[in-house]
Amino acid sequence: MCTQPPFALFALADVSIQTENWVLQEAHDDPSVNNWWWYLATLDYRAAPQRKPDGTGQTGTSTPIDPSFSSPFVGKRLEDVAQWLKGKPQSVDLDERYFGVLDKQAEKSGKIAICRLNDPEVEREVAWCILRAADYSTLFLAGLDSDLDWNELVSFQKYTLEL
Repeated sequence: MCTQPPFALFALADVSIQTENWVLQEAHDDPSVNNWWWYLATLDYRAAPQRKPDGTGQTGTSTPIDPSFSSPFVGKRLEDVAQWLKGKPQSVDLDERYFGVLDKQAEKSGKIAICRLNDPEVEREVAWCILRAADYSTLFLAGLDSDLDWNELVSFQKYTLEL
């Protein structure tokens, strides 16, 4: 596995608390993973999972989330969340390349857009996204390996966010 959970999950559209809870729970309940791998991102890096000195794994956001939660990323662009992810302190324990996005499709179908940051030499900061069912999203990320050609994969399944 070339990914390092947990993964940041950004709500870029106005998604209900019920949908956010459902998506997180479905991703957790995948019997292959059974872990809280998605962290519902806020602006505060201190609220994000922090690296443990002993190297043991961290978890993301568990359900139920606070009913007053409101994503500070609603209305933002992929480039904005890419900057947040690239700007995180080393103490923040989130995968540095892969992340998820909740857009209007999440409200309709419970699917997560899985995105990847491009290599620094590529002009476009964020590679195209792939849409995955919440209950399959973590298994998909766990199955990624370093030999994967993301651009080839995306060429068959490219997804444009619905914001």
